[in-house]
Amino acid sequence: MYAIRHVIVVDTNGGGNFSTIQGAIDMVPEHNTQRVKIYILPGTYRSIYMKTNTKPYISFIGQMNHTSRTILTWHDLASDKNQYGIALGTYNSASVTVESDYFCATRITFENSAVPVRRGQGNQAVALRIAGDKAMFYKARVLGKQDTLLDESGTHLFYKCFIQGRVDFVFGRARSLYKECHLNLIAKRSGAIAAHHRDSPDDLSNVFIHFPVGKQG
Repeated sequence: MYAIRHVIVVDTNGGGNFSTIQGAIDMVPEHNTQRVKIYILPGTYRSIYMKTNTKPYISFIGQMNHTSRTILTWHDLASDKNQYGIALGTYNSASVTVESDYFCATRITFENSAVPVRRGQGNQAVALRIAGDKAMFYKARVLGKQDTLLDESGTHLFYKCFIQGRVDFVFGRARSLYKECHLNLIAKRSGAIAAHHRDSPDDLSNVFIHFPVGKQG
């Protein structure tokens, strides 16, 4: 059993406590009640990081001015098959899934680098799926093409974040506040930014405050 650490350093080059983010997460005890800060040094971390709902109060912290160089990435499409030959589907295509409560991330890039199948089905490729409650993202980047950010459930804050995609790239059932976030549309012609799921007209939706929208060809 690991001794409890409240500060953990991850360095893909081997200079920290762990070389993988999953190794740092595994060190956090089940049903943790105190904030654990995982400092992630610049690098590309190529794997899927699953966080269960039994490990709350975890923070991912990147270095100042190195957000674009601290990348958590994978390349699954919804149409890709699992080990049983079954399509992953949109939810399971996520590069990073956060199911725990009180998660925080700053100066981190979440990315799905999958290349869509031209004119094909199953091109959804989620970079970040957030399914816990009361998460906060500050100056984070979320990059993808279709269905980039799955804000699945809970209430969260996205503050001064950069979110990029071609179509429906912010979606889910959550009730989150997006404040001063830059939504970057990379569709060549046109594309929907948000596709919030509502089961009835009375359901509350995400709120966007003072958000610039950019478009790149």
